[in-house]
Amino acid sequence: MKLVDFWACLPGEWLFERNISNGLHQTGVLKVEEIDSTLCQAHETGRYTDSHQVFFRNYRFEWANDSLNIFGENPKEGFVLLHELSDAKKWHVHKCNKDFYEFELHEVGEQRWHTVITITGPKKALQLVTEYKR
Repeated sequence: MKLVDFWACLPGEWLFERNISNGLHQTGVLKVEEIDSTLCQAHETGRYTDSHQVFFRNYRFEWANDSLNIFGENPKEGFVLLHELSDAKKWHVHKCNKDFYEFELHEVGEQRWHTVITITGPKKALQLVTEYKR
């Protein structure tokens, strides 16, 4: 699937399951609202399945120059660029403190997609696999 097609079907509500390599498991909802033809805002809410602990995060998805830019909200800095993706490169690495975050996007179709985030460094060594579906 081309990234522009993924962008077109991104708005809406997505259920997700996230498996973390440390044995934790999360479930939740990602709600994506189209602001205009180049910007979507998103809110992820969920819980850890083995406890009542909840979590949330705000995102922005931006379509610019045939690229998908994903921003995450940081309480101290506002929205910061996390990932830059294109049809030629559907993965991105960024550094946070001393750890490296490698993000991979796998579009399965209009009704499913998943991400893999591999974190390596002196403070963290995790993999998060998240499956999204309508």
